[in-house]
Amino acid sequence: MKLENKPRMTWETINRMEDMTWFTHALIFDDLLIVSQKETSCFVWKTEQGLVVIDGIWPDKAVYDAIIEAIKDVGWNPDKISKFVMTHGHVDHTGCGKWLVDNHKAVTYLSKTDDEFWRENPTKPDRPDTWKSFDIDHFIADGDIIDCGDKMIYVYETPGHTPGCLSYIFPVLDNGEQHMAALFGGATPPWNNEDGIQQFLQSVDYFSKAVNAKNVDVMLSNHTVFDNGIEKINYAGKRLAYMPNIYILGLEGCKKFMEVYKNIVE
Repeated sequence: MKLENKPRMTWETINRMEDMTWFTHALIFDDLLIVSQKETSCFVWKTEQGLVVIDGIWPDKAVYDAIIEAIKDVGWNPDKISKFVMTHGHVDHTGCGKWLVDNHKAVTYLSKTDDEFWRENPTKPDRPDTWKSFDIDHFIADGDIIDCGDKMIYVYETPGHTPGCLSYIFPVLDNGEQHMAALFGGATPPWNNEDGIQQFLQSVDYFSKAVNAKNVDVMLSNHTVFDNGIEKINYAGKRLAYMPNIYILGLEGCKKFMEVYKNIVE
């Protein structure tokens, strides 16, 4: 059987990023919930200091409602939302931050570079619903650590997809056993920009070294096309106690996963 070494992305993939008519979710670790529409995902991480939302899909109240309902469905309390951490300044990741801030006083985190990028480069300037309508409380950069009480998020600058794109490594629990998870923030290079493509490839190499140094064995994706995300969520939602966690790849598997981001450039 011939296995593909990169995801198949089409214009339909792009169009489905704006479809907010369907959502799914699953508790993929003891302390990590994934919420997804057809192409884009976000994560809710349970910590001592409350629930941390990582990325926010699209700026549509349907997204916020889906996240809240998913939190309730797994038995968590949405009133505990305390932080909103973004990987980069594209509208499909800054997403429903307005409601997280307005309704939960969530403390926001993003790179300063991408905050400026966001203000100067609205995704759809003719549509006000895509414009950022909340402030960034903490500008974060390479080497920073987001303190969540009992757990930490390690921050890495991985520019290319956007000028201030960030990637994260943080611990998760599976049946009480700790694993290290990595989320590469910007999945694709800026097409038709050779300098940007080279910067993206350098970021892949840089984050791959971090994955190795932190002994990461879990790879997460904020776009479902990169990891058969919908199928994995369906599996996780029906997983029985004796079945393996499909998100745990081991260190070697995670290194191979990082190669996917290089393969899409070729």
